[in-house]
Amino acid sequence: MLSGSALVLSTALIGWTVAIRLMSGTWLNPAAFFAVLWCFAGILPLVLAPGEPVGPNAILWVLVASIALSGGALAGNWGFRIRHLSHVPAATDRELKLFGAVLLVSIVLGLASSVAYATGSGVALAEVLDIEKLVVVSNQLYVARYAESGPPSPPPFSQALLPFVYLAPAVGGVLFVLRRETKWKILALCSFLPAITVTILQTTKAAVLFSLTLWLSTYFATRLRFGKLTVFTRGHLLVATAIGAAITVFFFAIGLARMASTDVALLNLVLVKLITAAFGHMTVFSQWLAVYWQLPFQPTLGNVTFAGPLEMLGYGQRIPGVFDSVVELVVGETSNIYTGFRPLIQDFTIPGALAILATLGFAGGLGFRLVAAGSWSAVPVLVAAYMTIFWTPITWFWIYNSLTATVLAVGILVWFIRFWRGSPAAVTS
Repeated sequence: MLSGSALVLSTALIGWTVAIRLMSGTWLNPAAFFAVLWCFAGILPLVLAPGEPVGPNAILWVLVASIALSGGALAGNWGFRIRHLSHVPAATDRELKLFGAVLLVSIVLGLASSVAYATGSGVALAEVLDIEKLVVVSNQLYVARYAESGPPSPPPFSQALLPFVYLAPAVGGVLFVLRRETKWKILALCSFLPAITVTILQTTKAAVLFSLTLWLSTYFATRLRFGKLTVFTRGHLLVATAIGAAITVFFFAIGLARMASTDVALLNLVLVKLITAAFGHMTVFSQWLAVYWQLPFQPTLGNVTFAGPLEMLGYGQRIPGVFDSVVELVVGETSNIYTGFRPLIQDFTIPGALAILATLGFAGGLGFRLVAAGSWSAVPVLVAAYMTIFWTPITWFWIYNSLTATVLAVGILVWFIRFWRGSPAAVTS
């Protein structure tokens, strides 16, 4: 059985992950970060969805990709040594005020994006406040988004405010580390509200996933800046378990909303769809990679990798879901989640894709080295590397203009602080 061979080969991936973690000294090193993420993303589908065939080619690619990225990270970090400052400067009063102000504004404007979307789509306030009507409205918007005639253009004002939906959690992750006061911790967690609103209204799970990964990326990068290297702490694991359970329940509700129903009898059908979305990517990528070798040599040279910017410049139209071709899965569902590897391979061939992954590793390693040494200005570089890695099981992160704008906004914010730091703040617990 194909998945059996892949499962045997996955032991090599586990071995590589353990080795790279022992050499790097922390999971926050992009080399170890990528490897451990793909231990979950690559191996869990073999265990939890054993009926879906996965060839050893997919696991072999993940292993080679991990080695390529690790090589780049090793070069960017000048080896595996972690260079700490003996004394890490505390956050200043201006840093705290600026991050706090940006977070508050982003939450408000992010929520305003959904309000503009609802009003621009003809949704009345009474329909949003009534759960039965909201389910029907969410289904109608979902169907319209994937209509054969093409999705309707979102209201311009809503689209203009969309980056704030993602800027809020990006800043929230930073502020959660910087502030010790309970009220600020709660506000940092409230940064997910705009994305949750988008997901409820449009039944798109991506908004919450984008926000969660942005929050985690800035959270871990900021912790590293203050010399905190641990990832799998007891507190983190407990919180991750609770959040994972909450997100699962939330996504079940969204799945029912997509079917315009609140009937719990349909939960088994929703479960199949969620399993497909969570674990179908390895089968999809494996099948595409097997066919890729038979295709003519026609690299598309960035048409997929830069689909978002090209669409914005008027040189193309991005397809919802990135690819219009789908793969039939054993459970009866279809999936077009080809991972972030297909865009790279399709655009730049396998050697080119490995070179890009090595470059990503180099940028991440460089950011890791500078942030670990106490540099604020390198935080956006490391955040960009983390986000790109986080999204490789789904697609190439830089396809999305709103997310690209978010990372750039974080960079501008952090680099501005570098020249306007003020005096050390007295933060109370």
